[in-house]
Amino acid sequence: MLWQRVLTAIPLAAFVVWMLLFQPTNVVIYLFLFVAFLAGFEWARLSGVQAVALRIGIAALISLMSWFVLQLEPAMRQWFVIAAVLWWLAIAFYLRGAKPREVTQQLSIDKLLAGVLIVPAAVVAMTVLHAGVQGPHWLLYGLMLVWVADIGAYFAGRRFGKHKLAPALSPGKTREGLYGALLATSIYSFIASFYFQLNVELTAFLLLLSVALTLISVIGDLYESLLKREAGVKDSGQLLPGHGGMLDRIDSVLAAMPLFLLGMHWLIQPFFGTLL
Repeated sequence: MLWQRVLTAIPLAAFVVWMLLFQPTNVVIYLFLFVAFLAGFEWARLSGVQAVALRIGIAALISLMSWFVLQLEPAMRQWFVIAAVLWWLAIAFYLRGAKPREVTQQLSIDKLLAGVLIVPAAVVAMTVLHAGVQGPHWLLYGLMLVWVADIGAYFAGRRFGKHKLAPALSPGKTREGLYGALLATSIYSFIASFYFQLNVELTAFLLLLSVALTLISVIGDLYESLLKREAGVKDSGQLLPGHGGMLDRIDSVLAAMPLFLLGMHWLIQPFFGTLL
C-alpha cells in the first residue's frame, strides 16, 4: 500500500509543482476550480446525496461558488476566508468530545453548507497566495508543509505511537504522531526561512504559523474521518490509487490554506492586503 501511495503521489506532486511554479495565476486557478469540483462531488456523497446527477450539480455549484467569491471585492473575499477559519476553529472544539453518529444515508444539509464554505475558501486562499509577491513559492511552501506534517506524523506514529489522539474518529492517529508532525514542520519552516531570507522576527512568526497550520491540518483530517465514519465509507472516493478520493488528499489543505493566507497577511507579508 505504501509503494502504491508513493507511485501515485510522485507524478501528482510533480504536476502540482510544475503548475504552481511555471504557470500564471489565471491558468492555475482552473486547476483549483477543477479540484474544487472533484472535492465537491465527494463532499456531496459524504453529506448523504445519493443521486449521482445531484452530486455533479452540487460539485458544479461549489466550483462556481469558488469562482464567484474570487470576483468579489477584496474586503468581501477576506471576510469569506475569515469565516472559514472561524468555522475550522469551531470544529476543533467540537471534535474534542465528538463521536461519530450512527451510519446514515440521509441527506445532511449542515454538512453540505459547510462544503459550500470551506472548499471555496481554500480555493480563494490559494489563488490569492499564488498571485502575491513570491506567491508561487509561498503557496508551494504551504502545501509542502501539510505534506511534511503528514509524513512526520506517519513515521513518528509508526515508531513511537502509543497514545491515541482521537480513537473515536481515527484510531490510527497518535499523540506521538502529532508531535512528530510538529517537529518535522518546525524544522522545515526554519529551513524555509533562509530560502525566503526572513529576519529573526519573521522567522519566529513563520515558526508560530507553522505550528498553527500543522494543528489545524490535523483538524481537517479528523473532520473528514468523522464524515466518512458517519457515511459508512472507508475513503471519500476511488480516484487516486492508494490514496482514496480527492478529499482524502486535500482534507488537511482545505483547513490549512485559509489560515495560511491570513497568517501571511497579518504576520509575514502585509502587502497581501492589496489582493485580499
